[in-house]
Amino acid sequence: MHESTVKKGWARVVFGDVVRQVRDRVDPEDTDLERYVAGEHMDTDDLRIRRWGLIGDGYLGPAFHMRFRPGHVLYGSRRTYLRKVVVADFEGVTANTTFVIEPKDPKVLLPELLPFVMQTESFHEHSVKQSKGSVNPYVNFSDLAWYEFALPPLEEQRRIAAAEQRATSAVEALKTALTRVEDVRQSSLNRHFNDGRQAMRDCAALGEATVRVNDGTHQPPAFTASGIPFLLVSNITAGRIKWEVEKHVSRDTFEQLSKTWRPQQDDVLYSLVGSYGVPAMVDRDAPFTFQRHIGIIRTKRSKLLPKFLYWYLMSPSGFHQATLRAEGLAQKTITLGALRSFRVPVPSLERQGAIVTEIEAVQEAVSSLERRIDIMKDVQRGLVATGLRGPR
Repeated sequence: MHESTVKKGWARVVFGDVVRQVRDRVDPEDTDLERYVAGEHMDTDDLRIRRWGLIGDGYLGPAFHMRFRPGHVLYGSRRTYLRKVVVADFEGVTANTTFVIEPKDPKVLLPELLPFVMQTESFHEHSVKQSKGSVNPYVNFSDLAWYEFALPPLEEQRRIAAAEQRATSAVEALKTALTRVEDVRQSSLNRHFNDGRQAMRDCAALGEATVRVNDGTHQPPAFTASGIPFLLVSNITAGRIKWEVEKHVSRDTFEQLSKTWRPQQDDVLYSLVGSYGVPAMVDRDAPFTFQRHIGIIRTKRSKLLPKFLYWYLMSPSGFHQATLRAEGLAQKTITLGALRSFRVPVPSLERQGAIVTEIEAVQEAVSSLERRIDIMKDVQRGLVATGLRGPR
């Protein structure tokens, strides 16, 4: 946007002209402050600080000497693609790699609007583009200082900030509801799968006709720019498969890899290395292949429902099976033999179906709330992007 296109009362500003980096140093070993905030305490696209550490519980290191106060904006300057922007609601200490920021003049830039400016796509794009380094990229405050944006008059800023805060409150209410429903799901998993009276059987004892266990390709194949998806362990997260993959194989390679075992819908994938012990249902009837560090389990539905096995593996009792059998020090690994030795409950098919129906009803409520939160976050981003774009 050029200055000539900005409506009267609006201004084209650079970030460093309207904000400043607060450099209030404090010695955490000699202070009455109680809490500190590190990078891991800040969540992506979440303005609230939900976790913190207590000063004195351990050695903080020399980087933790920057004081922040309520209302200050904290910005993670390392790996800025993680979009860590939070607003402090208590006083504490943070590291010098977390920028403490405030408006230079609240009559020019409303403090309540500042965090939303820093959540815009254009701000994040600027920050990522100006970052240096490859392993742990970082941005300097001077790199942020020349970011340009359209600043509306104060009354318009108040309107935008109020709309954003209403949207934020709606997101918070949805997150509270989500936490409660997730607690219900956890309670249901505990009730059905942590019953010491249930008969447990080894997967191997169920016989190959009931449970088959395999894994992916042992040698990395020739990858292609597009084609059949090739899943990595990182594609299995929180009980789901992320189908947006970076690697693909050709149809001919897929046919070679799947001669003896071809994944199909309702198989259960299971991470065996690194973030081990995470199951995921194959939820689509489309060809794919996967690396060797993923196990795949197929059940005979006349004896063991795939979704029953999936929810058992998602339960604390199921994950306990993984912790018992994981081997190694530097990187925990579950072998296929260990996976076959998992002990699983096998009630009647009728009982299995009733348990799955109950848990999935709660899961649908979880998924619905997650979708509503995503929609509300899109609304938030749209509000500030539209508001700060200004009239043309």
